[in-house]
Amino acid sequence: MKKSLIAIAVSTSAFSMSAVHAADGVEIYGNIQTVYTIQEATPDDTAQLEDNGSTFGFKGEKELKNGLTGFFKYELEADADEKTSDITVNLDQAYIGVKGGFGSVQIGSFDSIYDNAIQDGVDQFEYLGFEEADTTDEGDTIAYFSPSLGGLEIHVSAQTIGNGEKGETVTDTAVTTAVQYSTGVLTLTLGYDSLNNTADKDETFGFSTGLALGDTSLSFKYETNSDDIYLGLAVHAPYSEGRVYGSYQTVDLDDNASEDYDEYGVGVTYNLDTDGDVFVYAEVGQTGTSENGVTALGAVYAF
Repeated sequence: MKKSLIAIAVSTSAFSMSAVHAADGVEIYGNIQTVYTIQEATPDDTAQLEDNGSTFGFKGEKELKNGLTGFFKYELEADADEKTSDITVNLDQAYIGVKGGFGSVQIGSFDSIYDNAIQDGVDQFEYLGFEEADTTDEGDTIAYFSPSLGGLEIHVSAQTIGNGEKGETVTDTAVTTAVQYSTGVLTLTLGYDSLNNTADKDETFGFSTGLALGDTSLSFKYETNSDDIYLGLAVHAPYSEGRVYGSYQTVDLDDNASEDYDEYGVGVTYNLDTDGDVFVYAEVGQTGTSENGVTALGAVYAF
């Protein structure tokens, strides 16, 4: 599942409310996600039931000296759609950190701060996913998140080593930054990713805005990398039993104008409990360079 900012917020809330306490300051959490998809193709449509990013993990906090708080997260991902004796378990996120009045610092593997700040507001789906400008891969990263200073926040990360193409090792530091200013109604964000640890990739720049109109939110983003341009718009609105949302994006590829394309999608969720831990959803849209449509019917059970 391609996580949006909204999806991350819902998942985090669900985890914290329904987690099992395994030890002092430690929570066990997870979710099982299944989805039935129909992909329009030539000559026949293809349909399948599949996993959509089921995870389980551990997280916690501990009071430290000098008014500081330590925290950690260790999250694993494993498919939950079929029985097999050779199940593959992959690392999703793993980091440790410390927070206090200065903000927070964490080190390990976690979601890109550029992705969270610029891309997720438009790519907000449970299953569907838009194409996006290149970002530094996760892992081997240290990040700093400032506190809000009159609505201004600064996030900075550095990846110390990465893997280049064709097995080439690149020993350099990739720097990612996001500067955000929020009035509570309007949020403006600038993002940058140097991509120094990825061979043959130019740096990525991005800008996003978010506008809160009561419970409804509107988002806009602009990204550019190697003269490729990604322009996206999105709307999100909760209702009594879930949320409705839709996004549109146009991709302008500078090297070949004939391959420019548009992407779009709409979706709705319906909560099956009062906390939003268990819900079903439906999404339809067209993503990527293909003109074929996608329909997804999914279910999420978070614990």
